[in-house]
Amino acid sequence: MNKFKTFIILLISFILQTSVFSKIDIFGANVNIFIPAIVALAVFLGERVGGYSALLLGLVEDFLLTPVIGVRALSYFLIGYLVGAAGFKAKKDRLSGLGLTILASVINFILVSLIYYLLGKKAIEIFAYLPLGIFVEAILNGLIYFIYYSIVKKVMYIPTYRI
Repeated sequence: MNKFKTFIILLISFILQTSVFSKIDIFGANVNIFIPAIVALAVFLGERVGGYSALLLGLVEDFLLTPVIGVRALSYFLIGYLVGAAGFKAKKDRLSGLGLTILASVINFILVSLIYYLLGKKAIEIFAYLPLGIFVEAILNGLIYFIYYSIVKKVMYIPTYRI
């Protein structure tokens, strides 16, 4: 049942990202709601679900929206897997998720920009986004994480075992 709920959360996120949030421009930055969704799923459901759902979401985004296939999928997979790993999964509070989302936004920008630079994108286009754009995007992604935190906490069945 959690697989279906995860699919629905990611499907609604994809629809919202492509139709609403891609059109909103705040100080030159666009909100990427995939990162908070991936972080919230990985924190609650672990590295396996976080990594594979992020990989699927990244592949769909690459196939439909970008000229190079696999860049976003790799970035999202690494974020989902690393956030869901045992070291980060210990704390399920809001502030650690906020910090992880901000860090994941910056890492996503660096990794995707580095790969695109290696594939021939000009460095001037990449550095134009750096000072204010990445800061605003990371903060907005962090704020949207709170929404995903509440949704995932209420919707998902998270097994608890008593010994």
